[in-house]
Amino acid sequence: MESFLQTNLESFLLWLQTFVPNLIKAILMAAAGWMVAHWVKRLIDSAAVRLRWDVILVGYLSTFLRYLIMIIVFTSALNTAGFPVGSLLATFGISGVIIGLGARQSISNYFFGIMLLSARPFKRGDLIEFGPPPQIGVVDEVKMTYTALDTVDNVRVVVPNSVIWRNKITNFSVHNARAIRIPLGIPYDVDVDWVRDIALDVLARHNAVLNEPAPHFTVSDVTAADVKALLVAWSGVDTMNVFGDVITQMRKEFETAGLAVTVPAKDVDLKREE
Repeated sequence: MESFLQTNLESFLLWLQTFVPNLIKAILMAAAGWMVAHWVKRLIDSAAVRLRWDVILVGYLSTFLRYLIMIIVFTSALNTAGFPVGSLLATFGISGVIIGLGARQSISNYFFGIMLLSARPFKRGDLIEFGPPPQIGVVDEVKMTYTALDTVDNVRVVVPNSVIWRNKITNFSVHNARAIRIPLGIPYDVDVDWVRDIALDVLARHNAVLNEPAPHFTVSDVTAADVKALLVAWSGVDTMNVFGDVITQMRKEFETAGLAVTVPAKDVDLKREE
């Protein structure tokens, strides 16, 4: 019995002499890999700021490389510590299939996020609309599985990437300016030139209306009821309710002048300012 215990003790001490150094190496390797992964992510993020790379693209790239490095290093560390990595990977592979079947929606959102990154329909800071139902907001961040927007009412909306990809996306920030089209109905007993001067003056006094290209007024149609005119101006893409502000002021000016000009109803509708 004593000989048996002594033999087992010697075997245990021999195993311990081999295992402990390998375990220390594995811990040091994992710690070094964790530090390198974070360093690589910080390096890519800082380079993106200096070189003005796309924030969304860099976020995906740096996160992917970080996790890739950590997976490779941690797998090597387990192998160094003497764990049966092959058996563990096989076990995790079977478990991964089971988990994947239950997490199909999350996986779907992840791959749709990659498709959004590839197609690049928008970038951070863009004002977009998607739907139905229509949702309008400024893109704040695009993550692996979701996109976060701040609406015109200053409300944070978090949307799964699969929902955005499967719907129509309208990007209002692609171009530097957006047209504002205001149709007017002018009675036959009203001087068209007078209406034109008032309308152009209202546009000239609005801070958000651009001087170049200059606003213009054209007669678009003549009907049995009145003369149809179209007023076109331009504003920056970051302006929201220029249409509503302009027609509200224009209606007041026409009423003050005693002109029965038909002006559209006030509507905060970005599609009017395309």
